[in-house]
Amino acid sequence: MVSKGAIMELYLVRHGQSVGNTMPDRDMPDSPLTERGLVQAGHAAMYLRDRGITAIFASPLIRAMQSAQPLAQMLHLPVQVRKELYEVREGDLYMGPSLESLLDYVPEATFQDTIEKDGWVYPGGDYHELVVQRAHEVLRQLRMCGEERIAVFCHGNFNEYLIREALGIASSAHIRFPQANTGMNHIIFREHATELIKLNDTTHLEAGQLFYQQSGV
Repeated sequence: MVSKGAIMELYLVRHGQSVGNTMPDRDMPDSPLTERGLVQAGHAAMYLRDRGITAIFASPLIRAMQSAQPLAQMLHLPVQVRKELYEVREGDLYMGPSLESLLDYVPEATFQDTIEKDGWVYPGGDYHELVVQRAHEVLRQLRMCGEERIAVFCHGNFNEYLIREALGIASSAHIRFPQANTGMNHIIFREHATELIKLNDTTHLEAGQLFYQQSGV
């Protein structure tokens, strides 16, 4: 059961270490997890396994889907892929993989109608006001999804926008919430209040597993 008086509990998780994280000078918009990232994802799943998660959501970027996969396997839940959860991208448009290719990576995934069969469009050209609007709509949809306790696997930069939106400081880009790989943010939405319970919690990671790369990948 969701905590007394709560409308929804959100566990917002950054993805595990990706190949792109290890090569920050290269533009790698959709790189998979490294071996370390896969281990981190497994530990994140263990952390969340007994938290009463009723739904799992993920960005369509492969590193986020892979990060959600171990928890989906443990809980026998699908990874509900939401296109709007993609990472902030100021660069050029990128054409994502086909649905068939994405399912090869994560067979547990299910997709919205907005994910095109032949490859989804990662539009690029993001700027602050546009991402603020997207974060607002994403959080509105999550709060109305009807689930009591959800895990969302997303990205370092977009997580910051979602946290600011949740706390009512959406326009305050100068207030930063750096996100480690598989850092956990726990937010409870109540009828008349929002509670930030944990921010960038990495206690599920063992020594040597923490990788702190604040980057758009």
